Amino acid sequence: MATTPAGYGRFIGRVGALAVALGIGAAIANSPGLAWAQDGPSDSSAGGAGTSDTGSAGGSGSASTGATGSTGASGTTGASGTTTGTGATAGDGDGQPGDDNDDDDGDEKSPSDDTAGPHTHKDTDVKPNHRVRKPNTRSNRTSLTDQINNVQQAFTAPRRSTTSTSRTTSEPAPPDTVSTAAVPGPPPPPVEKVVAAIVAQPVGQSSRVTPSATTVSTDIDGVVDTVLSALGFSSQTATGPVAPPQPPMAWAMLGWVRRELGHIDSRLVSAAGGPVAALVAEDVSATAGSPLKTPQQLNAERIAGQTARSFPVTLMKIVLRQQFLAAANRLYPDGIDAENMAQLDRAVHEYARAASFQQLLLDSMKPTVVAQVAPPHFWDGRYVAGTRILYDNPDTVYRFIGVNGASMYVIKGQFHDWDNVDARPTNVTFSVLSGVSGTTTTVMTLTPDMVNEDGSFEISVGREPAYGRPNHLQLTKGSTIIAVRDTLGDWNEETPMSLTVKRVAGPPPSLFAQLGGFAFLGDRIVGNPLLVGLVSTIPPLPYMPPILRGTFAAAILIVRGAAEQEKYMALATIDPVTGEPRPVNTVSQPASNAEFLANQLQSNGHFQLEDNQALVLTIDPGDAGYFVVPTYNVWTITNDYRNEPASLNMEQAKKNADGTYTIVISPTDPLAANWVSTGDLNQGTLAIRFQDIDPDSPNQPRIVDQRVVTHDELHDLLPAGDFITEQDRLDQIALRQAGFDKRWT
Repeated sequence: MATTPAGYGRFIGRVGALAVALGIGAAIANSPGLAWAQDGPSDSSAGGAGTSDTGSAGGSGSASTGATGSTGASGTTGASGTTTGTGATAGDGDGQPGDDNDDDDGDEKSPSDDTAGPHTHKDTDVKPNHRVRKPNTRSNRTSLTDQINNVQQAFTAPRRSTTSTSRTTSEPAPPDTVSTAAVPGPPPPPVEKVVAAIVAQPVGQSSRVTPSATTVSTDIDGVVDTVLSALGFSSQTATGPVAPPQPPMAWAMLGWVRRELGHIDSRLVSAAGGPVAALVAEDVSATAGSPLKTPQQLNAERIAGQTARSFPVTLMKIVLRQQFLAAANRLYPDGIDAENMAQLDRAVHEYARAASFQQLLLDSMKPTVVAQVAPPHFWDGRYVAGTRILYDNPDTVYRFIGVNGASMYVIKGQFHDWDNVDARPTNVTFSVLSGVSGTTTTVMTLTPDMVNEDGSFEISVGREPAYGRPNHLQLTKGSTIIAVRDTLGDWNEETPMSLTVKRVAGPPPSLFAQLGGFAFLGDRIVGNPLLVGLVSTIPPLPYMPPILRGTFAAAILIVRGAAEQEKYMALATIDPVTGEPRPVNTVSQPASNAEFLANQLQSNGHFQLEDNQALVLTIDPGDAGYFVVPTYNVWTITNDYRNEPASLNMEQAKKNADGTYTIVISPTDPLAANWVSTGDLNQGTLAIRFQDIDPDSPNQPRIVDQRVVTHDELHDLLPAGDFITEQDRLDQIALRQAGFDKRWT
């Protein structure tokens, strides 16, 4: 039945009923026990004074993590939800027919950020200390702009030869402007590359990018005040009501909200009066190609695009940008160069889009498999903006499933061409994350003995212990997400697996779950079946408009955004053991870091290289079954790794006779076989990963040697067999492009 404007009153009633239920639940959970007695002799009676914590929803067991017993196994209404439906949240109907460009507007006006350098970019955050490089012919590589203009020919343009060039210096440009210096020569003039370095100045002159004084609370209690302050309102909780002036922001907000609400009805009903769910099913029908291009993924990308353009997320991006800058000022006291400054907005946009995807995972009653932390890509000619964050791995397909400890799930997977060992992913892991911060509680590595002969497998998920079952993931009361990573060593041979998920037991879908209640409060609620039942009494809304989704995505950015970003940025510049700054152009010895996959080892560092310089690393992988060397900008995301070797893993790199690997990291191509491009960046970061490691093996990974040399010195350092021709590089790039397209087109 179609929803009409007059019917929204019942939604308000649901929200009010949920508030009452939460109030009652809070009283039950927090009120001290009271007792009274009558005069006279005592009367023995059966029963206790309170309700015991069974540790599961509708079942018996302990309240602690790993409790035994059933976790809500009764057949409650709506207890199952499968990814074989029509969208990320079946029946939400957030996608509209004909809206195929959700990712190609608003935040992502130009999808050329991965390939286009800051040739003629003006940024108010850049100070007037400019260095100008001579043109580099490698800038002729295929760009995403070319793909937008001519999708059919986007991935066929050859990459031209690469030439190393030297650097010249020009006069400073006017303040707050990054300009392109003229280069004499016949027309057309070559493309210039500009780098504006923010360097130390005498006392009294600030050389760092100074953000506005924006303070954002990262605790739950301060979220409301932070949002009100960002919107132009001040909190009146302490001072009492006053007669405030009429802020222009308030009137703009009210007008925008009125317009948004006016569109809701048209989003819910088609021209023929049919439900949007049917339209979504038709619009995102499965097509052949990558296993990642599922109907659920297409719908999730559409909804996330709408959420990312909502007013709350747009507002938070302004705040987030200032927070990124403040973190950079603290971690890079010598400043950020112009090329990285030109990539700041893209990093903020992708971080906000990632939060919009995370919002989809809040409702764990309708689980779906969502791929994110992905590069910009095309599905059948439709551009999808990137969601790369926090040292994304170019070799890894990241997929996420929203879960809660009150429910039970079954994950089913299928490897393609299982009989061909070379087609299997190098490494597959399932990680259980808990709480808003995403703390890892369990990691399962999928091994061949856990897979059936036809390449299929099944994993049970719930709070009960495994009891010897290898294919079981144990949840905790606060579990929120299952992160799935299939890592591909050979992009052209290995294929990501297909995944589906179904909820098989637990409380019914509810407004509490739909609004992320289990994600934010699960550790306090799941252990008490009475509270679980109470918060599950209010049914969910049939539709969540982008403004509501955007509000929750903005809350995720407030709680996690700035603090999490700075924590990861600091991995490259600060030694976590000593707290001292890391020296530039060095990487740490491999070590376990809680911010990455729990069974990984990582080496981190940051570089500052001239065009004709290279950071040369000799790496001994030991007994590790996999390692990769990617490069990142200072905002912790990769650049264009499709059209350049901006990463190399042990399948792609040339091995030395002694089993080590010599990796050459440089802004320009010295034609070394193991060149890792910095993506035109002279300043950036490194996060080397080692996986598939036996922790008891004495042969652990290590960095054998690291040094900075010029390209001329490199020829004296490496044997002639470690260099290739320009045609070899073109062939390498073509193979890389084909492997990328196998996943993302």
